[in-house]
Amino acid sequence: MRCWPQARATAWSTWRPWASCSGEPPTRSEAACSRRSTGRCSARSRSRSCSRARSSTPWDRRPPTRSPALAAPSAPRSSGPFATGRDRRLRGETGRSALEWRGGRLSPAHGSHTLSVIESTIDGRYEVITRVAAGGMGEVYRAHDSVLGREVAIKILHPHLAGDRGFVDRFRREARAAAILNHPSIVGVYDWGTTDGTYFMVMEFVHGTNLRALLAEAGRFEPSQVVEVAMPVLAALDHAHGHGIVHRDIKPENILIAHDGTVKVADFGLARAYAESNVSQAEGTVTGTVQYLAPEQIQGDPADPRTDLYALGVVMFELLTGEPPFTGETSMAIAYQHLSSAVPAPSRLDPNVPRALDRAVLHATARDREERPASARTLRDEVARAGVGLPPALGLVQLVGLVPPTEAAGPERATTVTIPRPVSPKVLRRRRIRAAAALVLLLALLGVGGWAAWVYAIPHYVRLPSLTGVPQDQAMARLRGLGLTPRIGPGEFSTSVESGAIIRTDPAAGTKVRTRHAVTIIPSKGPELALLPDVRGATQADAVAALTSAGFTPLVVTAPSETVPKGHVIDQNPEGGHQVVKGLGVTVTVSTGPPPVQIPDLASQPQASAQTALENLGFTVKIKQDFSDTIPAGDVIGTDPPAGSSAPKGSKITLIVSKGPKSFAMPEVRGMTMEAAKAELQGLGLVVDVIVLPGTNGDQVVLQSPNPGTTVHAGDTVKIYVTGP
Repeated sequence: MRCWPQARATAWSTWRPWASCSGEPPTRSEAACSRRSTGRCSARSRSRSCSRARSSTPWDRRPPTRSPALAAPSAPRSSGPFATGRDRRLRGETGRSALEWRGGRLSPAHGSHTLSVIESTIDGRYEVITRVAAGGMGEVYRAHDSVLGREVAIKILHPHLAGDRGFVDRFRREARAAAILNHPSIVGVYDWGTTDGTYFMVMEFVHGTNLRALLAEAGRFEPSQVVEVAMPVLAALDHAHGHGIVHRDIKPENILIAHDGTVKVADFGLARAYAESNVSQAEGTVTGTVQYLAPEQIQGDPADPRTDLYALGVVMFELLTGEPPFTGETSMAIAYQHLSSAVPAPSRLDPNVPRALDRAVLHATARDREERPASARTLRDEVARAGVGLPPALGLVQLVGLVPPTEAAGPERATTVTIPRPVSPKVLRRRRIRAAAALVLLLALLGVGGWAAWVYAIPHYVRLPSLTGVPQDQAMARLRGLGLTPRIGPGEFSTSVESGAIIRTDPAAGTKVRTRHAVTIIPSKGPELALLPDVRGATQADAVAALTSAGFTPLVVTAPSETVPKGHVIDQNPEGGHQVVKGLGVTVTVSTGPPPVQIPDLASQPQASAQTALENLGFTVKIKQDFSDTIPAGDVIGTDPPAGSSAPKGSKITLIVSKGPKSFAMPEVRGMTMEAAKAELQGLGLVVDVIVLPGTNGDQVVLQSPNPGTTVHAGDTVKIYVTGP
């Protein structure tokens, strides 16, 4: 009998050994025989559980584990899809465990720092409280940041990784890249550095549980709960992919649910750093969890954002059905199914799964990554549409409350396991021969299957034609003729494509698709109609608001109106009160008030007739009098505004009426020189007549007519008499 140690995947602090008598990893019945820590199988257990026929329960199906960023430890598990239960060393999520099988005893691997780290201070600020998890890359501790006064999680790498210069460089690069991710659905990376010859990373500490624990408690999720989980995860992936970061290890253990229902994705970038390390390459494993590996990862091709979408699609399948899409006795068997078989629709296991969620899962888990959604945002929109109208269920906050509380793991204690009695060389030789024969048979079957797939299952591709404007029945016939499977999507309103014709296809026209691939056609329902409100007589603001709320586009123009008040709607086009195409532009004519009237020329007309003429035109008349040398008193000099200009009806027009020439007293000019007298009189508007008298006074005014003080008017002729030589 050979006994295999297995770490119990819960938040307990001890490692529980199990005994298996078959030389293989234990089944559930075998595990039940050693619930005590002795490691021995009872006689009754041996007769029931140690036969050659093994239980169908796969070794890879384990109880739920806690993510490193939660207050619970991770369970050791295979480090890749091809690492089997016969490995003598227990492996973690992405590599070796913190414990190794050493002489019948589980001991800390790679120089575990557990005992020396507890209650120590790292980097002068992080006060370590307790260990919460151990994995292939290192150990995770809960700590207190004394500088910022917050609780954090610290992942301390195993010392053997610190000696890998290539890994260290990638770790630094990935840590810096992960630190720039600032998103509510991503576990934050705060800091990184070195301690005791190795490296550490400081992360956000999430109080809650992980998706694996919730799934173990609930059995499976309701469709609305799956949507509630997938939406924030896709938002986180979209944010990370936008920064050039691919997760590479999406699985329930790395999806955390906080006590307040917040969904967070943990361990961005770390899978890549470990995958490219010398340790990982030396072991010949594919990093990741085989249940969630995309075909390209198993084949060793580079991962891209669509790799994460495949893994999330598998997670959604498991949440909807309670089990992963592929199971097998070995990791190789599961990996082969990912390569050779399409993920089935979840509704095949649970008919209650909505078809829209079926399509989202199948779209995300297409074996050919070219057939998956182009981005996380595209898949998120698809999941959002699938979530519309789903019946309500318990929220994530209530689900987290169903998980029983667990205590954080302390330092690992070595647990003694009894070493069984050696098997005889003859029995060992017979077992080796059988194992070799089974391996040869398996390789032969794989070779034949691969040859058959190569010869008969090579996919054929066609380029999808444009079907816009093609009637629905003709479009479906064309798709069937190309070897494609047409599906009719929900119709959409269109103003450019007539009802019953195709608006577009999904995938879009021009895309290369594989034969037998499903193509969704979106038919037109014609233009959408809506009742156009009648806004005539309303104010401009009310009319615009009414049209906008009804789904129309108002176009405002202005025009004068003698009957509609200024600022109110005179007319609209089209007329309101009947059904028209929604979104149509509606012209609204708004009144600027009565039209302007031209002012006539009323100069030289009598005041009375001019005033009557203005009043008949709708103006209000104001009289103003002024002197005029040319217009007789009582006649019109002009108007203000002037003749020929326009003014609105009701405007006030000033009528300027002549008072005749301006009168004044004749000034005294006698004794002045002739030139000075002429200048003064002409400045008053008088006409000066100069008469020269013989005398001896020279150029001087001696007489004037009329006499000083006499009333004169501008334009009158006056005489001045001057003496001459």
